[in-house]
Amino acid sequence: MENSADTAQKAASKRTTEHPPVAVVGLGISGRAAVDFLIQQNIPVLACDERMDAAQLSALWSDPLVTCFSGPLPEQQLAHASAVLLSPGIAKTHPGLQPALQHGTPVINDVEWMYRHSRNRNMAGREPFFIGITGTNGKSTVTTLIGEMLQQSDIPVKVGGNLGQAALSLWDQNTPGYVLELSSFQLESTLHFRPKVGVLLNVSQDHLDRYSGLDAYLTAKQNLFRSQGAGDIAVINADDPAFTETWIEQLSKKGVRIVPFSNQKTVVGGLYTKDNQLIDHRGADPIIVINLDEILMTGGHNRANAAAAAAAALTMGASIEAIRLVLKTFPGLPHRMEWIRALDGVNYYNDSKGTNVGAVIESLSSFDNAVVLIAGGRDKNSDFSPLTSLIQQRCDAVILIGEASKKMAQIWHDATTLHHASSLHEAIEKARAAAQPGGAVLLSPACTSFDMFKSFEDRGDRFREAVHALE
Repeated sequence: MENSADTAQKAASKRTTEHPPVAVVGLGISGRAAVDFLIQQNIPVLACDERMDAAQLSALWSDPLVTCFSGPLPEQQLAHASAVLLSPGIAKTHPGLQPALQHGTPVINDVEWMYRHSRNRNMAGREPFFIGITGTNGKSTVTTLIGEMLQQSDIPVKVGGNLGQAALSLWDQNTPGYVLELSSFQLESTLHFRPKVGVLLNVSQDHLDRYSGLDAYLTAKQNLFRSQGAGDIAVINADDPAFTETWIEQLSKKGVRIVPFSNQKTVVGGLYTKDNQLIDHRGADPIIVINLDEILMTGGHNRANAAAAAAAALTMGASIEAIRLVLKTFPGLPHRMEWIRALDGVNYYNDSKGTNVGAVIESLSSFDNAVVLIAGGRDKNSDFSPLTSLIQQRCDAVILIGEASKKMAQIWHDATTLHHASSLHEAIEKARAAAQPGGAVLLSPACTSFDMFKSFEDRGDRFREAVHALE
């Protein structure tokens, strides 16, 4: 594998483009899609990944436009690139990126690049619209719902981002709009991205292994609205105290229209739940969207998700009929309070996507009592104490797994009966023994999966398989 400035110069001589190279740092799903997109645009690429060896990289691309760098980041090449497209898994504080930042090289991400590219093309005299969705919990569900609601209203869109397909793999010259799930990591590296509709669902402690505190995490989320202006829309959770009136007023002063949503109170100008109904009160008179007991998804958090999705879709022209149809038929996404089966009078639920404390609070709040919770994994420097009282109220027992199990045990030792398990299979067996007829076993870990599994999907799949195998 060639890996030097001389190599880059030799490769450059083969190119048939005058565009300066763009560096792609981190070659996961979004990074590989970015390289493929740049090749299609005839733009030379410096493809960099510290975790991959030369043989792995050489197997990915043979195009002469691509120069691969394994090992430490090539700092000088990055500094002199026209831009650095950064994987969301890599923070801007990475030492290898500092020369580029000091040199003034734009360090952005695939979503920012896609937005800039979209402004350079013309489709029937207009640019595509973007809807961006972020928040600690519920992003994937709301992103999927919005996409379904618009498509059912004959408004064709493509859906992805942090969910499913990477943003640049969605690009199509003829697509009028994109619905993108955006993580805080992605939003750190957006500069001019301007969604027509930005949706901020909620903020609770998460990723504190990357952020100095909740304020820094919230600031990253709020980057979604940084470039919004007159004519744009901000869909914001009126029930979340993190979204202060001062910040909302600042958005309004820029001409951004605020559309609040609530699962707790009446919000004129937005959508809310009241008297077992989801109500659209954006206009002068309230309009009933759907009866809540008709929504297929269960739980208070999913009522909030339904309100947020409907608010965003309605502002972009979706019909109430389409929204009703989607909410009546959408079962929810895998690994998010996914019902697996009933056995011996006990219901088993897979909430492997519950990787933070806020998500587990929402999940546990869906039950009255008699829950056996399976929790644990790799800690993100989280404070697990906000779960203590809820565990005391709802849980007959907690089965602890993974690296965080000792920390959780110290915090929850007086809340309920605790058991330790060395594997997920053992945890399921202990949960089955502790569960009572009429109760539930809930996998909702409050941690990432990477100490024992490849991903939260892998963890959830194994849980599902093991529960189905119970006799």
